[in-house]
Amino acid sequence: MEDNFFSYQQRRIWILLVWGLVSVISGLILQISRSSFWKQFGLQAVAWGAIDAALAAFGLTSANRKEERLALGKLHEVDVQKEVRGFFRILFINTFLDIVYVASGVWVMRRFKDRADRRGVGVGILVQGLWLFLFDGLMSQEGRLRWKGK
Repeated sequence: MEDNFFSYQQRRIWILLVWGLVSVISGLILQISRSSFWKQFGLQAVAWGAIDAALAAFGLTSANRKEERLALGKLHEVDVQKEVRGFFRILFINTFLDIVYVASGVWVMRRFKDRADRRGVGVGILVQGLWLFLFDGLMSQEGRLRWKGK
């Protein structure tokens, strides 16, 4: 199929799906640790990873349906432009939310510096938030360059 916005979107969302699944698996493995830090870090990985994977699965399904509609001529250029704008608006908002996640993780780490379990929670939030910040931010920049004017 030709390269269009929806095929681009699917390729990028696959990255989020893989990150989510890797987070869940690694977080589950960390549950066997005796360290409360790593158990809580792993718990964050499982929770955030499950959400990321679910959002990615929904996004892939939606983008695939829209790509099929585009191929059948049931989706017009004006509709595609609206989808592009909406997608990048969501990424822009998410990038700011990611900053809040990172700041929250840092706050938890500092607030509970004497508790290993809470530090694990904070570092877990920080890692997930930082990864999402990079993912959303880079995809937003790449997409805006590629789909500018759409």
